[in-house]
Amino acid sequence: MRYLLFVPLALFVALGQVAAAPYFPVLGVTANPVLVLLMCWAMVRGPREAMVLIPVAGMFQDLITTDPVGTSVLAMLPIVPLAAVRERRPTESEFLPTVAVVAAASLSYHLVYLLVLAGVGRDVPWLQSSVRVILPAALFNALLTPIFYLPVRWATAAVEAGTPSVRVAS
Repeated sequence: MRYLLFVPLALFVALGQVAAAPYFPVLGVTANPVLVLLMCWAMVRGPREAMVLIPVAGMFQDLITTDPVGTSVLAMLPIVPLAAVRERRPTESEFLPTVAVVAAASLSYHLVYLLVLAGVGRDVPWLQSSVRVILPAALFNALLTPIFYLPVRWATAAVEAGTPSVRVAS
């Protein structure tokens, strides 16, 4: 039941990424809102939910694009260990660690993505990709974090406030 909202949301964001993101480049790169949404979800709701949602969102993204099927799923897998930062609570705020982890997830996403493309025989310009795509994309995705973090945080708080707590009588 908790994933009922996420599935249409992931499909909508993936469609928006493919249909609209190329028309709004910043720093010469386009955003990856699916990655940012998943990372924000993982930081707010926990890595366990991310393990379920990564294949769903990744398959939506791969089926909409011309990339090899499964590439996005593999590239999004580092989200789960990166979301473990949530458990450590380095600061009082969860927002700043989320921004940093979104940037790290973006870096790892692109590195794994390029490795998969190189593995299937495509020519990958590693140095050019690092400077012109990977670093600007990490910055751009980190800047998009509030757009997804705040609604996920508010929805989670609303759901938790509306759910009665279970008390065990002693």
